[in-house]
Amino acid sequence: MIPLTIALLLAVVTRASAVNLPEYIHVCKRRDPNVENCISQSVEYLRPYLVKGVPERNIPSLEPLLLKELVAAEGTGIRISARNVHAYGASDFTVKRLKIDLDKLRFEVDINLPHLYIDGMYEIAGRVLLLPISGTGPMQGNFTQCTGAVRMQGALRKDKAGEDHLYYSDFRMKISIGKGNLRLENLFGGERTLGDVVNAAINNNFDAFIRELKPLIEKALSESFLEISNRIVEPFTYKQLFPDN
Repeated sequence: MIPLTIALLLAVVTRASAVNLPEYIHVCKRRDPNVENCISQSVEYLRPYLVKGVPERNIPSLEPLLLKELVAAEGTGIRISARNVHAYGASDFTVKRLKIDLDKLRFEVDINLPHLYIDGMYEIAGRVLLLPISGTGPMQGNFTQCTGAVRMQGALRKDKAGEDHLYYSDFRMKISIGKGNLRLENLFGGERTLGDVVNAAINNNFDAFIRELKPLIEKALSESFLEISNRIVEPFTYKQLFPDN
């Protein structure tokens, strides 16, 4: 959920310089020497609208934040997917660091999230913490002291009219969870005793469990959010997104 928050933050802020803007959008100019501070202020202007969402501008609500499907697979033995995941608390983020180089089209954002609660549907098969694990069903999770970092590389390409459009050629993210617990219902076809044992093992070794799965999830999320971000900025020219004046 942390990377999705960052991706939405970057996408909304990047979009914030387009023409015919509503009054709640705080515009940041390309050559503003304090553009990073300007964008940080833009986030605060936008926060109430991020909570509710702005459907007419294709901005989804962050409360709850909906992630329709996520699939992470690894060749040595585990596959996990989640769908219809709702996350609560995503709007309560703070920007820890923001670095933007518009000449090189590089975007970096680090954020803190104090608490996230999620629920959704999962499917898992393979081995985790040396334990065989399989099942499909509801899941719930509580996560605290979360941080996220996104690094995006942009590039320009011309349309048929010769106008430059921004697109992202690379999107990489890192996530960190301070503390958390997870509950996977219906493991092993509903075998309650075995399911309780595996859930207890996961939560007693939560750091190791997350560390094992994190590279898979980061890769899957990076690919998904690269597509989302490009879909949002594609209709606009670079001059619209980041005007000189």
